[in-house]
Amino acid sequence: MSLRDTRFNSTAEMLVRLVFASRYVFFLAGIFLALSALSHGSLVEALKALVCFASALASHDWLVRHEKLESCNRAFEALCSGIPLPEDGDELEVLLARREALESQRGTPGFDPWAVQVLRREISDYVSHHPEAGARLDGRR
Repeated sequence: MSLRDTRFNSTAEMLVRLVFASRYVFFLAGIFLALSALSHGSLVEALKALVCFASALASHDWLVRHEKLESCNRAFEALCSGIPLPEDGDELEVLLARREALESQRGTPGFDPWAVQVLRREISDYVSHHPEAGARLDGRR
């Protein structure tokens, strides 16, 4: 097992993933229970819906307090978009892949040119802070 596998599969990281996923599960369960309570007029189901919504809020708050929400959201977006998560040192390649994906949408109705500019700025900032990444990309190691 590599160092990367143990770092991302530690007990603490698994807990963060569980809390992140439970946030969505509790929210969806709360919606279904609230709809059921409305249709049946059941106070018990309404209380269960409130408990589910409170649990989703508590999960969200826990992620914010432990500063894990942004990293989980980025990983989830990358998973949904098909862009691979960065390895140690692959950040520039991921940024370039995101830029290429955005550029391929140019000319479509939902295209946002400012998103491309923001991504270009991120690439420029990354290369200025990590000159070895730019040299590696040029093939100069």
